Amino acid sequence: MTVQLLTTEEIDPTQLTSFLERFFGSTKANFLREHGSWLHGGQENRWVLLVDGVLAGYCAVIPTQVCIEGKELSAIWWVDIIVAPEFRGQGLQSHFDQKLQQDNLLKLGFPNELAAKIHRKHQWGVREDLQVRLCPLRPLKVNQVRTAQGRRGVLLKFGAIALSPIMAGFRLRLRVRKSLQVFTREQPSAETLAGIVKRSPAQAFPTTCRDAAYFQHRFLDAPYADQLAWFFYGPAEAPTHYLITRTLQHHGVTVTRILDYFGDLGAEEPLRALLQAAAVDADRKKSSQLTVMVTLPSMEPLFKAAGFIFKATARFCWLSSNPAIMESFARPFYFTLADSDNDEIS
Repeated sequence: MTVQLLTTEEIDPTQLTSFLERFFGSTKANFLREHGSWLHGGQENRWVLLVDGVLAGYCAVIPTQVCIEGKELSAIWWVDIIVAPEFRGQGLQSHFDQKLQQDNLLKLGFPNELAAKIHRKHQWGVREDLQVRLCPLRPLKVNQVRTAQGRRGVLLKFGAIALSPIMAGFRLRLRVRKSLQVFTREQPSAETLAGIVKRSPAQAFPTTCRDAAYFQHRFLDAPYADQLAWFFYGPAEAPTHYLITRTLQHHGVTVTRILDYFGDLGAEEPLRALLQAAAVDADRKKSSQLTVMVTLPSMEPLFKAAGFIFKATARFCWLSSNPAIMESFARPFYFTLADSDNDEIS
C-alpha cells in the first residue's frame, strides 16, 4: 500500500470536489472549490491522502494569531478531517496527525460531542461550558422549529405559536428605542476597525488578534462581504465598539448571525445598544433569528435580556506543549462566530 500526503492544489479539483461532496454536501464542497484558499489562508493548509492513487482522506486547518497575556502566538483552527469509510482502520489518520504536529503550533477547535471525547483521549483540553444563543425574531420560522419531528416537533411548534405574539411586540419595541450613539457604515476600512481594538482596554483573557490584516482578510475580502452589516458605537471619528453581522439564506430561511463584537467588553451600554441596532436590521431583513456565540459568562445576562432566550452548548478544545498555555484556556477566553469555521458555509 502506497500512501501519499499532498496539498489540494496537487490533485485534480474535480476529483477533490466530488470527494468532499460525498461527506459535506454540494453547497460546502462547491464553496471550498471556489473559496477554499481564502477560508484556509492558502491551499498549503489543505491536505489529502492518496492510497495507491485513490483519494482516501482530507484534512484542513485555518491559521490564526491569538493574543494571550499581551503576547501574540501563531495557532491553527483544526476544522476538518475525513477518512473515507472504506479506508478506515488502516492508521491513515496518523499521517494527518504527524503533519499537524510538525510545526508544534497551538491547536484550537470547536468539536462536536464525539470529537470532544476523542480529543480528551489524546490529551487535548476540552470545555463544554460555552453557549450559542438565539433570539427568535419569528419563532415559527426558526429552523430548529421547522425541522423538528415527532413529539419534540409538536412541542416546539406549540411553543413557537405561544411565543410569536410576544416576539412581535418585542420587534415593535425595538423600532421605537434607538440609541443616538450607534451608527452604520457600508464598508469601513480595516484601519478603522483595528483602531477600535487599539483603543480598547487590554484584555486579560485569550482572544483572536484583531489587527488591520485580520479585518481585511476575514471580513472585507470575504466572498460574502455583501452579506455583512457593520454597526459602531461612539463618536463617528473614533468609535469605541463595533459589531458585525451576516444575513443569509439558510435552508430556505433568512437568518442573521453576529460574527464579531469588540471594544471594552466590560461596558454594558454599548453592547446593549449595538444588539438593539443589529436586531432592528435583522427584523427589517425579515430574519427568522439572530444567533451569537457567548464564551464569557459575564456577558450572558446581557444577551438574555436582549432577547437571546434560547441556548445550546458549544464545545471548545485546545492543545499545546506549553503547560502555561494549556492553563490559560481553562480560564475565561473570548471567541466569536468569526473564529474557526463557526460561521458555517451556506
